[in-house]
Amino acid sequence: MSTMTDTLHKDEALFIPGDTDTKEYIPKVAGEYLGHITEVSTLTREFKNRDGDLNKALILNFKVLVAQENVRNTYEYIHSGETRTTNGEPYVGTLFQADGVFRFLEPSDGDLFVSNSEGNKRYMRFCETVGVTINTEDRTVNGKTVRVQLLPKLETSDVEGIPVIASVDRGNDWVNNDGETRPSWKVKYVKTWTDGKRLALTTTNDLPF
Repeated sequence: MSTMTDTLHKDEALFIPGDTDTKEYIPKVAGEYLGHITEVSTLTREFKNRDGDLNKALILNFKVLVAQENVRNTYEYIHSGETRTTNGEPYVGTLFQADGVFRFLEPSDGDLFVSNSEGNKRYMRFCETVGVTINTEDRTVNGKTVRVQLLPKLETSDVEGIPVIASVDRGNDWVNNDGETRPSWKVKYVKTWTDGKRLALTTTNDLPF
């Protein structure tokens, strides 16, 4: 005749606490992160600016994937009211969404939108950061000859995997399903990561089937 102990041993279920139960949560913080540009996408749309003028722009969206080399960085965070320090290892593999980079377009005959060439400064800096050559030429503007910079249209292949230093800061807070307010973190701009190596991203040609 089987006993209760025999029955339990035939269909055992155990709980063994692991190291993750005592591992401290390291929150995201503002700072600079070493990473690679990934998940690039573009869209073109018209919109009214703050002055009520209609502009048209190509918007470059991307994320930055924090690289293994980020372990050499140092960050401060608050835990139970106490300031603590960590290296960059907890953030390796984190994806940060970037604010879109706008390439304002010039109107042609018949277009209803107006020029916003001065708004292209951030796009120009982004091109320089990812190593894209910007050509210049003389143009006549308002009766004067000026040297202008011809900003290229970046394709996904131009920027995917480029190593960058991402400057991350707090974005707009959001509310989860439990009604709790949570912070978001955004890449505000990127700088050149001088000794970084371009990330070899997987393509369909790399698949074994």
